[in-house]
Amino acid sequence: MTTQPPASSPPWSTTSKRLVWLVLFGLATLVIFRVRALLLPLIMAMILAYLINPLIQLIVRRTRVNRLLAIAIAYLILIAALVYIPVSVISPIVNQINAFIQNTPEYIDQIGEFFQEPIVIFDVVEIPIDQLYLNQSFSSLSSTIVDLVQNVGGQTLAIFGSLATATLSTVGWTFMVLFLSFYLVKDHQQLFQGIVQLVPIEYQNDFLRLTRQINITWHSFLRGQLVLCLAVGVIFFVIALIIDLPNALILAVIAGVMELIPTFGPILAAIPAVLVALLQSDASWVGQLMTPFWFGVLMAIIYGIIYQFENYVLVPRIIGHHLKLHPLAVVIGVLAGASIAGVLGILLAAPVIATLRLILRYIYWKLTDQEPFPDFETRPPPKSKRIQEINQLIGKMILKPFKLNGFTHKEKKRNDNG
Repeated sequence: MTTQPPASSPPWSTTSKRLVWLVLFGLATLVIFRVRALLLPLIMAMILAYLINPLIQLIVRRTRVNRLLAIAIAYLILIAALVYIPVSVISPIVNQINAFIQNTPEYIDQIGEFFQEPIVIFDVVEIPIDQLYLNQSFSSLSSTIVDLVQNVGGQTLAIFGSLATATLSTVGWTFMVLFLSFYLVKDHQQLFQGIVQLVPIEYQNDFLRLTRQINITWHSFLRGQLVLCLAVGVIFFVIALIIDLPNALILAVIAGVMELIPTFGPILAAIPAVLVALLQSDASWVGQLMTPFWFGVLMAIIYGIIYQFENYVLVPRIIGHHLKLHPLAVVIGVLAGASIAGVLGILLAAPVIATLRLILRYIYWKLTDQEPFPDFETRPPPKSKRIQEINQLIGKMILKPFKLNGFTHKEKKRNDNG
């Protein structure tokens, strides 16, 4: 009598399951280590896909085209911006850096003249200066500063110049990032559903809620941070033009870019502006009304006001309160991110910390048998009113050529029915 095979596949024992999970985890770790050079473009592609998705949704809503065509339009706009912005911005920045290098000896002389007389504060406090010691120190320091500025400036100009020659080597990486992000945007729903299917059924609801919270965190940070960079850069550029501050464009670009660095960014952005105010006060009509020292103080105060305006007005309205990170945690995260992933670790320190906090909080609640989502509702991430206004403005500026005979698809259909 032959033995009949079992009707269904026998289940694995708990030990077998644990062994398989350990083997899979080890293999995944080995694969990630072997292809670690591809992690950076993959992360950049994921960020790019996340950032460009709202533009794609906007195109679909305004033009009623299918999603694939909307993706193509969005990437054409992105490529045009990648070509136009460096050409239009880098040239003025290079010119201003070159002018600053050429005028460095004059700035050094101005510093020497500034310290020739005692520093008087409010015509009450007078700080005397030891001229003999100052002259001895200044003579050696001035030559060092001139050499340093010229070397650093020359290297900076060389970097800008090498961008043109390095284009061919960077085109491959840029194409890879665009290629990966294109398919991430195109098939993101299928990819996400595939990941959900890997999660045990009883934990899929928790997984969806947790990923929704993480999505809100990254949604608030990435898109909001870009708006903050643009807002701070424009605000400073307008103020610099009003007070006729030299090198307004490059200082505004620095102020905007430094917003990407948590906590330290605004402080680092203020340093070059204060130095320009001290060294080139005569070039500004405001600087001519006061001493270079007080013009530098005024510049520091302006930066402080912009920073406070950003923290108490812009950040709550643009990013919201989803991160809620203590400054000390951000500082530690920035230092850890710099040691682990360099510049990318610095830029993404805040959302990574917020994400880890969500995951660890979920683990803690499960370990202590508490409800992990007591007050959370599964709803789409809320859009800031400012973000909605910016989306509407982008729609009016970019999508106007796609209207048909003066009407959008929606208006045309309504008129035909009427």
